[in-house]
Amino acid sequence: MGKKKGYSYSRNLKKRRQKEKARIKIKNPIIDSAWKHGQSMKANFTRLGIAYDPNEVLKISSRAFFKGELTKIPRIHKQTTVVEALEEAAKRSKKKPMYFSDDDGLFCVYNIETHGDNYVEMAKDSKNAYQLTPKQLKRLIEKFKKTPFYTQYTEQKRSGTFDLTALYNTPIA
Repeated sequence: MGKKKGYSYSRNLKKRRQKEKARIKIKNPIIDSAWKHGQSMKANFTRLGIAYDPNEVLKISSRAFFKGELTKIPRIHKQTTVVEALEEAAKRSKKKPMYFSDDDGLFCVYNIETHGDNYVEMAKDSKNAYQLTPKQLKRLIEKFKKTPFYTQYTEQKRSGTFDLTALYNTPIA
């Protein structure tokens, strides 16, 4: 087995300093290309035109903000090439499509058809197998109303071709 090793202060301190000095990994390629690893984080942020501490940059007193004396927040107009590139990348990025399962869609349609906007009754319904609370059901139905499945449901409802029993009898692929 051998003797248990003691805590070597100098060796462990050296390891800790090396970890602190190690190059940081930046996931954003725009910021990574402009980052200077010899400088501190605060110096890099100010050079790139990004706020290190937003409270220091805006300098809004909390008293004026909470009393309502401040009507609008002042805008900082320091545009660097990095900030412009980040804004351009944000404009080009696609929004992730919202996922909503078919089962949840059928559940929401059933609840809307049988209970309307009464979320308390929806919570008490026997088909509420997951025992969702009225607030959870309200959030679920609000999310459902943003899906294409809801627009399809409303179009069928307007044209008079909607049948709730047919929805529950058809198998979901």
